[in-house]
Amino acid sequence: MNLMTLAPCLATVVLAAVTAQAPASEEPPLVPWPQTLTPGNGTFVLRPQSRIVAADPSLESLAKVLAEEIALATGLQLATAAGKPAEGDIGLALDPALKGEAYKLAVADKALVEGGNCGAVACGTVTLLQALTARDGAIAAPCLTITDEPKTNFRGLLVDVARRFHSIEDLKQMAELCRFYKIRYMQLHLTDDQAFTFPSKAFPQLTTKNQHGGPSYTLEQLRDLVAYADARNVTIIPEYECPGHSGAANRAMHDLFVIKDTKPYEHHASINFAREDVMNAVATIVGEMCQVFKSSPYFHIGGDEADLALANQNVDFKAAFEKYKLPNQHQLYRKFVCDMNEIVKKNGKQTIVWEGFGREPKSPVQIPKDIIVMAYEIRFYMPDALVRDGYKVINASWTPLYVVNSGRSPDEIYAWQLNQFKPYGAKRWENGVIVPPESEIFGAQMCAWEQPEHFELPYERLRLPAMSERIWNPGAGKTYEDFEKRLFANDRRLQLLVHRFAVSAEGLRSSVEPKFDRSATLTLSPLPTFKGTIRYTLDGKDPTANSPAYIEPIRVAASTNIKAQAFDQDGKPVGYPFWTRYEFQPISGEAENLLPYGRFSQPIALALKSTAPGEIRYTLDGKDPAPASAVYAEPIRLEKTTTVKAALFFGGKRQGEVLTGTYTLVKPGAK
Repeated sequence: MNLMTLAPCLATVVLAAVTAQAPASEEPPLVPWPQTLTPGNGTFVLRPQSRIVAADPSLESLAKVLAEEIALATGLQLATAAGKPAEGDIGLALDPALKGEAYKLAVADKALVEGGNCGAVACGTVTLLQALTARDGAIAAPCLTITDEPKTNFRGLLVDVARRFHSIEDLKQMAELCRFYKIRYMQLHLTDDQAFTFPSKAFPQLTTKNQHGGPSYTLEQLRDLVAYADARNVTIIPEYECPGHSGAANRAMHDLFVIKDTKPYEHHASINFAREDVMNAVATIVGEMCQVFKSSPYFHIGGDEADLALANQNVDFKAAFEKYKLPNQHQLYRKFVCDMNEIVKKNGKQTIVWEGFGREPKSPVQIPKDIIVMAYEIRFYMPDALVRDGYKVINASWTPLYVVNSGRSPDEIYAWQLNQFKPYGAKRWENGVIVPPESEIFGAQMCAWEQPEHFELPYERLRLPAMSERIWNPGAGKTYEDFEKRLFANDRRLQLLVHRFAVSAEGLRSSVEPKFDRSATLTLSPLPTFKGTIRYTLDGKDPTANSPAYIEPIRVAASTNIKAQAFDQDGKPVGYPFWTRYEFQPISGEAENLLPYGRFSQPIALALKSTAPGEIRYTLDGKDPAPASAVYAEPIRLEKTTTVKAALFFGGKRQGEVLTGTYTLVKPGAK
């Protein structure tokens, strides 16, 4: 099944854009898959007079969120009420017998969602939303009973807002993505070398030397974002990256933060934490952040990749070595982590730190066990040792959980396991470090680094759900093919929630990448109840009320950036803009005796072909092909690990994108 070739919605069916009609016995396309699902008999039908009824005042805001989501996904606007649900209603209730995030969904003559707290009930409402189908023009869900809870406490997504500017509207869109796939936490990387995006009242000059392509946030914007996310059971965790990655702060307040008088250079991105006034400033900033992000039980202090190579030359560090009886700046860094932990605890939160320190059992400074460690490099303190030594560990493995202007494929992420830690550059077939299954891993986090905001939803919307299912219910026993079908059904629903229309494309080469080898035809499908206009651009510019109106499917035959925005009848934008780059890729390659994932154990002949006229030119040195590169005339013999790049040229100009493939020589017998 191909996500981008699903048929457009039919105007005569109220919910056709949500899912196709199906018999009552068919399992709903839930992601992540629940712990237990018991089918019932018949269907539960929502009528215009149906209500969403909150049994407890604390659930009333959630009822409103669910009502809005059902309206956006189906066109059916339900009223909200307090009290007990009647037949045909959706009921939200608290059950103190259910602990943590455990919830129960019972669908019969009414749909009842119960949980021990608001967060658990919120998870149940997402399950109900995903279960809705179209039946004979009505909105319905199969009768069933679900009891469910996550395997892991921590399910997170990091968004890097310091290296590239992200609007609050984009972050709200990402909060919608997190809610829809039961991702509990969204971490904001607020500070780095490029920008200090948090508006400190005590140190307003911190935001004056930003280089990330946009303004810093206001306190009002951040509070609004926190409230928006909280209402959707998504808790935002602030990250103040220090002592390294502090270039923006050092530029803005050089006299305070810089480690001075070191040769042959001064540390441009590490702060002088040996100074008491610097640590007082850091404590003030942490306190300010904690006041804005009140709902988060956690505070991330960064703590990785600090350049301290020359800090021992600095007079403040020399004095600190003497004062604390520590031999070098590395040990003083360990003390800094301990001091930051105390600052965070004074603000009522628990510290999270990147895996930037080593085990060092003989160190005079031991890192406290109440700090949560995010293991990502799998280099300084191995994850199995962290667990053995009593730390709570969050799996943020570079492979496959990092998304940096693309990322590993959803099927690779789905094959990954919570107790599997793989470093940068790890091959798909490599296991990495496996922590014993009986060990408790606190959770996992996908990290989206260095991306412009318009990349975030396109790149995470198919990858984040794969991680979610693997850590919510790793024992589900589902195949990737089954997961993919459920994912594609829900992706259209998500598009309706965030964009107010769904996008499908015919002619793509892959179900997960927007690439085509001849042409692609794009269809933008709002709900039949939508009364506005969809406007679009093909030149990368943001759509306005004067941009072309979408009337018929759009055919593209060259690499194209399409942006689309829904506008209401008054010409005001509604929902979040859609952006995707569809790439023309006319070249493909194949070879006999090739093992999975581009591996070979004996020499192979790589055959290239194109769907368009012109010359195929290629390189074997990692460089992009140019008009003077070797012309492909016969299959390329590969006898060692090689990166092949090929492109189509016509009249001396490149046509479409470069095809890149790395072919890895392995020992005979590999599978």
